[in-house]
Amino acid sequence: MKKLVLVLVLMASFTGMTAQNKTQEKKIKYFVEAAVKEFGLNADQHKQLLDARNAYITDYMKVSKSTEGDDKKAKLNEVNKSFNQVLSEITGKTFSELQPFLARMRDELPNV
Repeated sequence: MKKLVLVLVLMASFTGMTAQNKTQEKKIKYFVEAAVKEFGLNADQHKQLLDARNAYITDYMKVSKSTEGDDKKAKLNEVNKSFNQVLSEITGKTFSELQPFLARMRDELPNV
């Protein structure tokens, strides 16, 4: 009986992790596709942005889970700043030029 319960718990946790990963993948793809359309990126830039966004989400989630308080806020700001620099380099736009796009994505991504 204990083995059955253990197997069920493991299956439920694995299913939850997979669903969360699929949701994140969907949001990453949505963000990258929107950026490609918005900024007219080529295939190489598309790949760079996809890799950068995956790394950003991984880092963001890692910091969110592992730290607390003011330290968490500072580390999340570093992660955000780093991604924004990469996005700026890939698109060739300044941060102020990217802000309307990023604001739009903040509104749209929770609904994806």
